[in-house]
Amino acid sequence: MSQKTSNTKPKNKPRFISLRWRFILPLFIALLPVAMVGAYVLANNLGGGMAVSQDNILLQNSRAITSRTIELYATQVQEAQRVAFTENVGLNVLDQQTAPLQDILESLARLSDLDSIVVTDLVGREVLGVLRVETPGLAVDYAVSSATDLSTQPLVQAILSGSTEVATGLMRAPLGLMLFTAVPLRSNDQQLGVVLVGNDLPSVLSELKGSSLTDVALYGEDGTLLQTTYPNLAALPSLELAPELFGQALGAVGQVVTQNVQIGEQRYRASYQPLIYGGTTIGLVAALLPDDTTFATEIGRQITALFASALTGAAIIVAFIGVARISGRIERVATVAKDLAAGNAIARTEMLATDEIGAMGQALDQYAEYAQQQQDTLRSALRRQRRETAHLVSVLETMGDGVVVQDLDGRVLLMNELARTLLGSQRVFRSSGLHELSAVAAHMLGTQLAPGLYALGDPERVNLDGKMLSAQAAAILSATNQRVGTVIVLRDISSEVRRERANQNLLDKLEQEVQLPLADLARMGMIGDFEPVRMFARQMIKHALTLQKTIVEMRELTGDERQPTLGKQRAISMETLLWACANEWRQVAQASGLTLHIIIEQKGLFILGDEKRLRWAIGNILDNAIKYTLPGGALTLEIKGEEHPGIAIMRVRDNGVGISPQDLPNVFTRFYRGTPTVSDGTVIRVPGMGQGLSTAKTILEAHGGSIKVKSTQGVGTAVYFALPITSAEMMQLPTLHEDYEGETVGIPVRVERGNRR
Repeated sequence: MSQKTSNTKPKNKPRFISLRWRFILPLFIALLPVAMVGAYVLANNLGGGMAVSQDNILLQNSRAITSRTIELYATQVQEAQRVAFTENVGLNVLDQQTAPLQDILESLARLSDLDSIVVTDLVGREVLGVLRVETPGLAVDYAVSSATDLSTQPLVQAILSGSTEVATGLMRAPLGLMLFTAVPLRSNDQQLGVVLVGNDLPSVLSELKGSSLTDVALYGEDGTLLQTTYPNLAALPSLELAPELFGQALGAVGQVVTQNVQIGEQRYRASYQPLIYGGTTIGLVAALLPDDTTFATEIGRQITALFASALTGAAIIVAFIGVARISGRIERVATVAKDLAAGNAIARTEMLATDEIGAMGQALDQYAEYAQQQQDTLRSALRRQRRETAHLVSVLETMGDGVVVQDLDGRVLLMNELARTLLGSQRVFRSSGLHELSAVAAHMLGTQLAPGLYALGDPERVNLDGKMLSAQAAAILSATNQRVGTVIVLRDISSEVRRERANQNLLDKLEQEVQLPLADLARMGMIGDFEPVRMFARQMIKHALTLQKTIVEMRELTGDERQPTLGKQRAISMETLLWACANEWRQVAQASGLTLHIIIEQKGLFILGDEKRLRWAIGNILDNAIKYTLPGGALTLEIKGEEHPGIAIMRVRDNGVGISPQDLPNVFTRFYRGTPTVSDGTVIRVPGMGQGLSTAKTILEAHGGSIKVKSTQGVGTAVYFALPITSAEMMQLPTLHEDYEGETVGIPVRVERGNRR
């Protein structure tokens, strides 16, 4: 058995052959010659199939000439109409004002690159014409002509007779024949004359020529050669046409007549076709092509085939190099993976993730780095955790507030010394109910306080052993946004609570002291026989009521100003709010000798808010406007509409005494009283404590709005306030009654005495 085992040969290790030599190189050797030969044959056959004869080239040139003729005609018509519709052209023609007309025509000619512009009167006499004159070495200039009789010209006659709106034709100018297009010149549907724009024949033929392979020639209606682009003028007699060929070409429709032409020592193939310009046949145009074009085309076809073959071979070589590089990168990844499997922990591919192979090599490097760093991480984790815990405890001890940290089960993990002092012990902490703050629902998460820390609800007040504490709970979140615990911040606010209660007691006492004499004053004002006494009593009652209103405002403002506003919000129609405020203050304004106007520039706007407090805020603004507007004045209550998307603007304006520049920066300062002064220097004394605009600002900002005051002393004041717009579908809304507007002064078309700001 042992002998049999010793004679057994081990299996041979499989021989490794790279994909580069196993597959890519044989494929390249076989594919390269086949691809190059195939590309040459294909390109040569395609080139032969597309071989262009002289007649085909001439046919293409003829079509191009037709297309360029249409474009040139459209351009001339457009420029002629531009001149006809230019302001003051018709007026200058009617008044025979040639100087301003010359400036206009020269400017239009330069702008549109025209060789000539001519304007005639209603009988066909030239009012003014400009003709481009080019002098070598000098700038382009325009010669001016006038008083030429053009009434015998066919295209002028056609326009003046009204038989057509556009006429074209050849006309002789001082510098030779030109191609003109004419349109009528009108003013207020009255024809004043004719506008002609033209280009000289050399520029027209240059435009029609287009290709450098051909030359063109233009023949008149009698077969006379008018112009050609052929450079050898001595050979022009060779271009003359036989009458029968001219007639045949002129009568051809949709066809091109061709013939061979010998010009000097060069043979040409010529094609002839009518030159139809705007529906009018103005002559015959010929295209001349050298007879060696076919040979040049064949050479180009052979060069194209060779180039296609070379390009295909280059593409195959580039593809081979690219595939070889890819296979080399794969081999590199395989080698590093083999080294890592053998225990070589420092082996790396050092590839960048520029493609899938690079991403695979980079991922292999990252995995090796990760495996190497795990042991270092595990060793340092415990030391780092101990340092961080010690640092956290030291930070909590230096804080000016008590801090309690709990886990999700409510167990106290950390508590600084100030928290122990405020609570006494953890037992007191649990018996006080503060631990229940950590059970606030997740949807109550509020503003972010710090990374990984979010407030839970609003601060709460807790009475503990005669001390009033403010407690704010916050959730501690992990890096994955999962809640891992709760932190509670405690603060002793006993002194603040005592101050609030003292303020409330003071306001209660003030209210009682104001209310006690009201009954006696009212009785004196009603039953007294002495009129000055009754008047004095009424004034005292007025001031006492103002003081009582101020005390009520102070009571509400010294409490929680924001929560009542946010707790009673609903969708309110701005029109309903405006009319309610207007009806509330209408009689006060009338009693003061003032007119109250209502202006609604945009209807259908709704805001979200506490209607009672908004009416209070707007009422304070109206109260100020009434107080500081003299009898006979006016004030307006306006809805301006949307200034920005989602923001509505309202305004209260008056034409009162205004606010001085010294007082204007302080109008929102609580208890600030300015010195309103009339034009004669008299200071107005009105009851109040100087907190109307401050109260309005507080309420409007609690609703997410803003307020701004503009004023000019001696002219008046405007108060702008903005509120966010909401949807009207939040709840059922009250509708405006039809008699609202009837209870208030009608909206004026224009408030003459108001200060426009």
